Amino acid sequence: MNSRKSNLIQILSPQRGVTLVEVLVVILIVVVLIMISGLGIGLFFRKFQELNAWAELQKDALECLNTIKHGVPVGSGNNMEYYGVANAIKMQLTNTATNTSTGLRVTPPTNKGLETPDYAHFYLYDGAIRCTYVHHGVQVASPLYLFPKRERLDDMSIDRFLITRINPETETVAIQVELHGKVKTGKDSYRYVRYTTKMVKK
Repeated sequence: MNSRKSNLIQILSPQRGVTLVEVLVVILIVVVLIMISGLGIGLFFRKFQELNAWAELQKDALECLNTIKHGVPVGSGNNMEYYGVANAIKMQLTNTATNTSTGLRVTPPTNKGLETPDYAHFYLYDGAIRCTYVHHGVQVASPLYLFPKRERLDDMSIDRFLITRINPETETVAIQVELHGKVKTGKDSYRYVRYTTKMVKK
């Protein structure tokens, strides 16, 4: 009986609560942890956006070089053709009087392997590598934006686009293409790509 009474007294006796200072300390710790987490998450997303922009820059630059090498698609359906270095029967550097240039004109073969009035012209103009072409005697209405894409001109730019003839013969057979570009990743920060590749007509 006495033990029951003792237990009841212990239960009913006043329990010590938390003080206002302890509550404030806990709140302060929680706020600090939330602020640190927020800064970490913000930094993560900024870094993610920066790396994503850099990846887009690399992808677009490589696609541009591959288009020059393997050809821009012309025609449609089963009549699709590709005008580029790989299948050209003639290459000519443009916008130059030497063996270096910022433009390249390629002439594709006809079905009989003869020279044709059709062509594709890759060139640098107003901050973008573009391509105009003539297919079956008809010129494309407006140039294609190869790099940067038209919608990326505000944040991507070209530092260098140079085509150099590397074969000693008079006719251009082999070229070297240098492409340097950058993308804006912050107020005063950029990421860069620098590619140099050689291309040979068949």
